[in-house]
Amino acid sequence: MGITGVYYMENNNLEEILAGRVQEAALDIDKTWSLIAGMFPDVPLVPAQEQYKVDSAVTEYGSFYLPAEKVAQIAVQIPGLRQPERLEGRIDFEKWTNMHNTDLDTLDEQALIMLAFPMRDDETYEELVDEYLLPHLHSLFDLFEEAARQHYGLLLNIV
Repeated sequence: MGITGVYYMENNNLEEILAGRVQEAALDIDKTWSLIAGMFPDVPLVPAQEQYKVDSAVTEYGSFYLPAEKVAQIAVQIPGLRQPERLEGRIDFEKWTNMHNTDLDTLDEQALIMLAFPMRDDETYEELVDEYLLPHLHSLFDLFEEAARQHYGLLLNIV
């Protein structure tokens, strides 16, 4: 069982979400959160960095908050990020498959996050990218655009 990423839309109810009183998640991107974080170190689609961290009673791995203004800034970039040629440039399947052979002392924080993804040696590009990663990524893009339309913030819980 891997560590999953679950998003909540926030509209003046951040404390409720952090306390675990909001049950309905807006999106569960399963274990792809770590691959997406590695693909987009320059765009906090997966804001698993210290600057976004907030205290939460519901997760031991961390909660990370993007206020509505930040969500709107990111949502403006989504149409460009959706372009297939731009996505392909961010996918490093070979690196992901060889990650288990890497010296952990040489990895930065962003690269270490990617180790949370339990990739098997025999997984094919189609299985991992086309059938698993891209559907979750497009759902995440949709979530950012919807949250921006509604002027909502987003909270990511890594559970």
